[in-house]
Amino acid sequence: LARSLGAEFDRYQTELSRTVWETPQILPYTAFVATLYDSAQHDPDLPSMPTPLTAAQERALWEAVVSDSELGMLSSAAGAALAANAWALAHQWNVASQMRRYTAVADTRVFINWAGEYYRRVESVRATDHARLPDIVREQVDAGTIAGPPRVVLAGFDETTPQQQQLFDALLARGTLCERFEPAQHAARPRRAACLDEHDENEKMADWVAKRLTADPGVRIGIVVPQLAARRRALTAALDAVLIPNRLLAPAGARPYTVSLGGALSDVALIAFYLRSIRLALGSVAFEDASAMLRSPYIAGAADERDARDLMDAQLRQRCQRSVDLERIFEAVQASARESGVDVAQLLAGLRALSVWRRQNVTRSRRPSEWASAFAQALQSISASSASGLIVTEAALDSNEYQALARWQELLVEFAALDRTVGRIGAAAALGQLERIAQDTIFQPEGGAPPVQLLGVLEANALTFDHVWIMGLTADAWPPASQPDPLLPIELQRAAGMPGASATAALERARRQLQRLLQSAPEVIVSHATVDVDRRVAPSPMIAAFDEWIAPPRAARLIDVMAPAALTVTRDAVAPSWRAATPLRGGAAILQNQAACPFRAFAIHRLSARAIESPHDGFDYRERGQLVHDTLAAFWTALPEPTRDALAATPGPQRRELLRAAADAAQGRLQRRRGTFSAALTELESARLVRVIEQWLHYEIATRSAFRVVAIEDARTMQLGPLTVTGRLDRVDETPNGARVVIDYKTGGTKNPGWLEARPDEPQLPLYLTAAEPAAQAIALARVRTGDVGFSALAADPDLLPGRSNLQWKSQHPSWSALVDHWSNVLERLAMQFAAGEAAVDPKRLPQTCRYCDLPTLCRINERGGAVTAGAADDDDGTPWVRDDE
Repeated sequence: LARSLGAEFDRYQTELSRTVWETPQILPYTAFVATLYDSAQHDPDLPSMPTPLTAAQERALWEAVVSDSELGMLSSAAGAALAANAWALAHQWNVASQMRRYTAVADTRVFINWAGEYYRRVESVRATDHARLPDIVREQVDAGTIAGPPRVVLAGFDETTPQQQQLFDALLARGTLCERFEPAQHAARPRRAACLDEHDENEKMADWVAKRLTADPGVRIGIVVPQLAARRRALTAALDAVLIPNRLLAPAGARPYTVSLGGALSDVALIAFYLRSIRLALGSVAFEDASAMLRSPYIAGAADERDARDLMDAQLRQRCQRSVDLERIFEAVQASARESGVDVAQLLAGLRALSVWRRQNVTRSRRPSEWASAFAQALQSISASSASGLIVTEAALDSNEYQALARWQELLVEFAALDRTVGRIGAAAALGQLERIAQDTIFQPEGGAPPVQLLGVLEANALTFDHVWIMGLTADAWPPASQPDPLLPIELQRAAGMPGASATAALERARRQLQRLLQSAPEVIVSHATVDVDRRVAPSPMIAAFDEWIAPPRAARLIDVMAPAALTVTRDAVAPSWRAATPLRGGAAILQNQAACPFRAFAIHRLSARAIESPHDGFDYRERGQLVHDTLAAFWTALPEPTRDALAATPGPQRRELLRAAADAAQGRLQRRRGTFSAALTELESARLVRVIEQWLHYEIATRSAFRVVAIEDARTMQLGPLTVTGRLDRVDETPNGARVVIDYKTGGTKNPGWLEARPDEPQLPLYLTAAEPAAQAIALARVRTGDVGFSALAADPDLLPGRSNLQWKSQHPSWSALVDHWSNVLERLAMQFAAGEAAVDPKRLPQTCRYCDLPTLCRINERGGAVTAGAADDDDGTPWVRDDE
């Protein structure tokens, strides 16, 4: 309100064509009282007076009192907030001295004990608090030791508390002229807008604002919202959509509106970066918080290393778990930089300096003022610094950021002042205090005077506009329900006339506030929703009789203009051809994606377009599969001889011992990449690996005749038409007569691989056979899953592999060599299509092919009429295939 009145005064002077005028002293009530007290406190002719506590000091004292009590509350912070509010109310309504007459109520007895201990602790440090400050000022005014100003104008005081009134009376008695400011009253005829729901209400309001601004850009518009804090995000989104459709590129200062209710300082991007950095330095944080810090524009080197850090962040998501600490982040950044070759030297230097700070500080116990200096040093270690102290980045800060930085520096001073009420504390407790101060500090940057203001009911009091829209006036919301204080006796609250103590008082207060708002502009619209989720709601009885306002056609929005327009379509399904001579990474996945959808292959393997992963705890399905591969590879290598006979001759205990060693080694390699897992998790995973692989080995012993493993995890470079690709064969077996079998382990669900189709779903084994093992006589998927072990295979000879023979290929190909030739032709055609740049959006099977694809926003398959729907039929298209071999 003070800022709005100052802007109104400046507007008035400008309208009078004045270029220079004296700035009026417009203060909130609490600041006015503090100013009077400060004048006496610094008067050398007066005796020393107690120093007022800061809000943070008061909160810390209340929390200590509640925490030290014998109640054992789950949250001392919540109890302290309740107690502080009751203490303030008791003094505002002059009932503090009457409290001890109401000790029959348990909650009141608790509060009296808390209040007594709080009072004792405040007195012990020769201080006072904001609740009692007006009483001290009044006493000094009465005594003549504080001189009031010649004139005081009271704006927005619809009701005055007894404490306030006694101060004003004392000022009057000492010659100060006290008068009330009465804003201009307009005889408006309010109209009522009945809206479908809150979303519809927001949109109607935003369109109404746009039309008023279009008609007169200099108009003053007030949007009054009783539930402003809860609806702020939705309201600003609705205004942005209409007033600044290019809002993604527009700075905050470009918005033609302001929100009177500032946000928490801790939510400002710059301050959030500071708090995240300190939190990471002290312990574990959520990965997303660490990621936001590392990619922040405020960290040193952000401009130079931005692209490298974005790439590194994508890799960190594959290495880290959901919770990380500074040590793990440093190790992961270092490893990612080394493997990918990106230059993040400045980031590593900052993290290294932060690690040094951590080792020197994390275990110490200090006073808050010492922690304030230590935290500033921690931030300087990762932020660019300048002569003015803690500045943040190579880029210049904008006005809002400078104001936030200034408020942060003030906040550190407030935090340091906790020395008076808080003893030596550890690092975590110090950060907790700092975070609470930042969360409790409301930050509203100063700026110009935009034509539109979003205000709460109290902020709008005493202001006038050209147009006003009052929102959210349903019967449930207005008048607000009475809310008596839970710690003060209800009888005492009602006797004192506290507005929240009775429904009658609350009703009268709401009626008075609404009447003032209805007279604050020549045009007034009141609105309400008619539906709340799944129930109907009525308008407030205070507005039900108003004439209905019918919304005119909505203002055109960017999306409304673009949606019906005919799109100009340019079909370009051919990319530049692949000409690189080096082997192409991706192997069989290139052909698999080309068969599934040519555009997918182009986007993934040529553009490197992939969804960013989310960190996960434990092992995901891919890692579990890799552990099975690595364990089997290590096991076969550890056998005296990699044959079926050697396997069968190995006793069960020895086999399990070899498997356990192989499983532990496989997990060790994974942990070097992803960080240390808990001992319990690794033990469970090792036991799982031993159990499932032992089932598989029993199956091989029981069902197969002699064979020798001739290749294990064998990396091959393969030529396929114009492409040179790399791949890794899980295993190749050879029978005594020289017939080879190419095996690929599968630990997930298996489906029809489509090996006999023109666009095979899983061309990996046909590729390995034709390009790496052309003489092989069988290909087989080895299912290695708990409770499901066996082969899914195609073989030239049904006796090569156990179980039911699968000779379905014979219905389409006269011989095994003809089938191999078919595979060669199919795979070479796919390779030539990829190399030629064929990248049409042509999914093999809708919607199944697109169901788990990351690229719909890139290929626009949904806009092409091929919407991917959940719960569609499964992938089986009826192609003949015998999967089971039992």
